[in-house]
This record gives sequence, structure tokens and C-alpha cells, in this order.
Amino acid sequence: MIESKKIVLTIIGTRPEIIKMSPLIPLLDESFSHLLVHTGQHYSANMDEVFFEELNLRRPDYAFECGGLSPVEQVATIMTKLDAILQKEKVEAVLVHGDTNTTLAGALTGAKYKSNGLKVIHVEAGCRSHNLLQAEEINRLVVDRVSDYMFVPTIGDAKNLVNEGYSEDKFEVTGNTVVDSCVRTAESTDPSSILLEYGLSTRDYALLTMHRQETVDSLDNLRSMISTIDKISETIKIVFPIHPRTQKMMNEFDIIFESKNVEVIEPIGYLKMINLLKESAFCLTDSGGLQEEAATLRVPTIVLRNETEYMHYVREGILFLSGISSEKIIEISTKLFAMKNNSRVIDVEGNGSTLKILNKLKSLIL
Repeated sequence: MIESKKIVLTIIGTRPEIIKMSPLIPLLDESFSHLLVHTGQHYSANMDEVFFEELNLRRPDYAFECGGLSPVEQVATIMTKLDAILQKEKVEAVLVHGDTNTTLAGALTGAKYKSNGLKVIHVEAGCRSHNLLQAEEINRLVVDRVSDYMFVPTIGDAKNLVNEGYSEDKFEVTGNTVVDSCVRTAESTDPSSILLEYGLSTRDYALLTMHRQETVDSLDNLRSMISTIDKISETIKIVFPIHPRTQKMMNEFDIIFESKNVEVIEPIGYLKMINLLKESAFCLTDSGGLQEEAATLRVPTIVLRNETEYMHYVREGILFLSGISSEKIIEISTKLFAMKNNSRVIDVEGNGSTLKILNKLKSLIL
């Protein structure tokens, strides 16, 4: 009699989760009876569906519709729907990734089934900004606490866990799957078509993204950021794939860019984003995922936040913390513009993390 494969459930819901789990999902399909759940936390086709297509990912086994709900409603809805699946399926492990509402809801629901032998596994654990006013930081702390095992990107992240009292047999430093995905995409695609589409030239523009609550939900903060970007665009063209949340808040606050050298474009897919990033002079972002991709591609990046989970990249001089200080952002932009033609070599340190994670999962579950 052939023994059936163990059931593993992976839950994703946002662009970063889709991208970072994309190298692992096909391998999980091969090694386990794998259930893929997509919560729909990002519900725009440009923010979501296009990533499945470009990364050649199969469709989810279960799809929720949680986009557009408040954070609390998202968590509650995901937990309720996931609970119904866990009651029906004999799941051995729930895999969650990162720090989103989807991650939190998946981990908390999975934890309710630990008495049945279910394990909660956290990919990209141990990251800390040390800012408890940040929703993502609270999510990270809670998810790590309820996890049975954690995959950690860097030694610094592992030190965070040790300092918080975690035993070293509860986690493994594997590197980050974003490196696998980003390097593969950057090395296998040609940026010329995306540059032609938007009338751009290599290193003659800066790439901007911003969407975080603390950046765009405050009238004063958003107005300051828009004014700052207008000033930077006097020196270099700014390309801004606008997030639906940012567009919504700019409309509500009746704020526009005054400069004609800021090109606001619709949200774009992963392949276009990586190529726009790779060819840019520098990047400005409040996104955690884009910070990692920029660092991998060695694109100097201004982090529009007061803290980052990736301080090792700050120490390396590839990420620059600015907060939302207009003076600081302009100062760093001027410095990076002067360095725009410096040579770059893609950073592949940590590449291969996907196989490390898979092999450890097999030892934990099979």
C-alpha cells in the first residue's frame, strides 16, 4: 500500500508573499500533498494576479476575498475561513511568510490546532524594526511566538531570536528566498522593453514606491512627501508605480504632484518592477520587500522610514534611512545622484535558501 503524502498548507495574500514563496511553492507541490491558500489581501489584478502569471505559479486551492477590509476584519475573516479548511483537512503544517495580516491570521489559526499535532512554520522569521507602533512589528513578534519552527534570513535576525529567549533548535538561518526569486528574474529578463515603454534610459531616473499607513494616511506626512519628490524631480526624473492605497489617499486629500518630471504609472508586475529597479539610478521606498530586492541588485535605496528590519544593508551602505524628513531625503538623493554611474554586482549571498528550507521541512514533517 502506498502511503499518502503529508498535507502541508501554505497561506499567502500579498505581493511580497507571492514573490518570496514562488521558488518554494513548486517544490512543496512535489514533496507534499500541498494546499495553497490565497487570502486576497492584495486584490488588484496588477498587485496580485499578474504575479501568479509571471512567476508561473499554479492557482490556489482556496481563495478568499479579504481585500478592502480593515486590518481587524481581514484577520478575523481569514481566521474564520482558514479554520473551516483545517477542520476539513488533516494538515500537518501551516507555512506562513513575513509580517502581514495574512501571516498573523494564518499563524494564530494554525496554533489552535497544535493539540492535533499541527506545526506552525514561519518563513522569514526574526526580522525586527523594534518599533511597536508599526503593525508589521507586532505581527512578527506574535507569529514568531506561536511558531514551532522558524526559517531566519540572516545571522542578525537569529541574534534577535536568541535575545528574546528562543532556543537555537527552534530556528535555522537559511538566507532569504527573495534572493532566489530576484536574481533569477534579473538574470533571465531583458530590461530594454520596459525602458522603451516608458521612454527611459538606464540610470537616468529614480524609482519611487510608497504605500505604508504611516506614510500616506497622514495629510501632513503625505503632503510633505509629495512636495519632497517634486523637489528631487528637478534633478532627476521620478518613476512612481502608484499603490492603490496611495492613490486613494492622494484623491481624498486632494494632493497632486506639481512637477512634470514625476511620472505616475499604474501598478506593475514583478518582471517590470525588477527591471525598472535594476536600471534605476537609485530607489526611494517605504516597502520592506523592495528594500531586499534593491539590496540584492545593489541599487542604492532611500528608506522612507525611521527604521528598517534590514540594518545590515544600512551598515553596508546600500540602504539609507531618511524618515520623512524632506531635508534628509533631498540630501541623500543628491548624494546618490552623483554616484549614479557607479558599477554594481548583483549580490547572490544567501542564494539557495529555498532548498535549505525544503530539506529542513522534510526532516520536520516526513
